[in-house]
Amino acid sequence: MKEWSNWSGSAVARPARQLAVASEGELSAVVKDTAGVIRMVGSGHSFTPIAAVEGGTLVSLDGFDHVEPEGSDQARIGGGGKLGAIATRLHELGHAFSNMGDINDQTLGGALATATHGTGLKFGCYSAMLSELTLIDGRGEKRVIDRASQTDLFRAMSVGIGTGGIVTEALVKTTQPYRLDRKRYAISLNDFLDDFTTRMNACRNVEFYYITGSGQALVMESEASDAAPVARPEDRDQEGLAQLRLAGKLFARLPALRRFTLGLAIKSHTSEHFIEDWHRAFPTDRDGIRFNETEYHLPLEMGPIALREIVELVEKEFPQVYFPMEVRTVGADDLSLSPFFQRDTMSIAVHHEAGKPFEDLLRAVETVFHKYEGRPHWGKLHSLTASGLRPLYPEWDMAIEARRELDPESRFVTPYIARLLGL
Repeated sequence: MKEWSNWSGSAVARPARQLAVASEGELSAVVKDTAGVIRMVGSGHSFTPIAAVEGGTLVSLDGFDHVEPEGSDQARIGGGGKLGAIATRLHELGHAFSNMGDINDQTLGGALATATHGTGLKFGCYSAMLSELTLIDGRGEKRVIDRASQTDLFRAMSVGIGTGGIVTEALVKTTQPYRLDRKRYAISLNDFLDDFTTRMNACRNVEFYYITGSGQALVMESEASDAAPVARPEDRDQEGLAQLRLAGKLFARLPALRRFTLGLAIKSHTSEHFIEDWHRAFPTDRDGIRFNETEYHLPLEMGPIALREIVELVEKEFPQVYFPMEVRTVGADDLSLSPFFQRDTMSIAVHHEAGKPFEDLLRAVETVFHKYEGRPHWGKLHSLTASGLRPLYPEWDMAIEARRELDPESRFVTPYIARLLGL
């Protein structure tokens, strides 16, 4: 069996078969004729074993990468296309995603399955842009599920975690292409959190990183602009991470010296300004030092309190962690298993270098996230199973029943998925 691994190496499996399919008919035949568990795989950017299948069949949808406008404000997009390529094609066709995250390597199907998101309270996750889903269900049948006529089933499966069917196509709401004026600056973390609401709503998109031991928030703000493009500076983020790693290694137990060293590093990487079209402005380079990540989504009003506790905890107990924490906001939606269901959200992501022990760090920060009713990102590391997840989602039972309707024989359910959803 050929080994499969995700992007960071946190999930490894040995599927009996790895297949690439290019049509719905071919995919339907695979589901009908294949024994054992089937899982679909995108770019492997989920940190959990959500796509891992041991001894079963792993299916790639690389051939499902079409982008076809439907009117002026929608597009039909293949579930196997990667977000970066989709965005470029949309732009060429006079369309745009209303928002994007800072990684564009994921497939559309993977982003929808896990409620992947960008930042900004006026925007939801990628799944919130949907009008219709096309999938091959657990019987191998094609199902077209639209919001207007199948509202409950649509809301249950728009964040489906890959359990009700394999998404081959999505009808996505789009906007006209736009340009973003983006700047980056540093500010005291305490000052930022003291004025959190105002600062996070200051621009169209606002996010910040906190570098452990620095006391500084590195803020990125983006605003829509009609101004002429200003070239993006050379990306030095990987160089900055290398400096952070060195500082963490040398000064982990010398907080004053570490703060001084980090201050110098932040100063050399802080100033950035550019104006670019949307599909070039959102993504950042993540091809250097690889990492593992947990991300929890908390009620907006609880976010700053929780972040202060997380920072204090990590700086005291895990001084060797040098990867920045990432903080974003996401608008509420009505999708049953979306972490943003019925509440505006502050998302806090904690990272550590891939290959380094992550379990103790995860266990520690989760004590804070759980205290504030945080919902974990479906594609990022966490310890919750169905017993802990069910109380966090008011429509949990309805969503699980919808999954059973589409996949009554659990063709898409691995042992990990069974524990996750209580199946």
